[in-house]
Amino acid sequence: MAKSTIAPYRNSANSQSFSLVTTGATGSTWKVAGRDLALPYVVEIQRKLTSSGASGNDHIIVRVARTERNATTMKLATAQCLLDISIPKDTTLLTQTVQKEIVSILASVLNEETAMEATNANITALVSGGDF
Repeated sequence: MAKSTIAPYRNSANSQSFSLVTTGATGSTWKVAGRDLALPYVVEIQRKLTSSGASGNDHIIVRVARTERNATTMKLATAQCLLDISIPKDTTLLTQTVQKEIVSILASVLNEETAMEATNANITALVSGGDF
């Protein structure tokens, strides 16, 4: 079950609140409340799962995107960041512990190599094929 709100940090002191707007079998979307519909600020999780008997990998895609409008030209611009977590069906060697380690290393690299233990619950949810 997806959390009704999430508040990830945007810098070392301030967080940004996102509210759940949709959730389903293939993912969930959270948006910043009070923004114009044409200017979304979103966090999305999409699941692309293969059947249980199949080989290959499941994919959990995390997307953060923000759209703004240029006040002079009125043109829209969007910045986004995508993370594709690829989980093999065969977890004999690449166990959930290894999967969480890989995601933690990526998160730590992006966070100037600080400890990531505080985010372990979200990482566990993602590599298990769920939402935050």
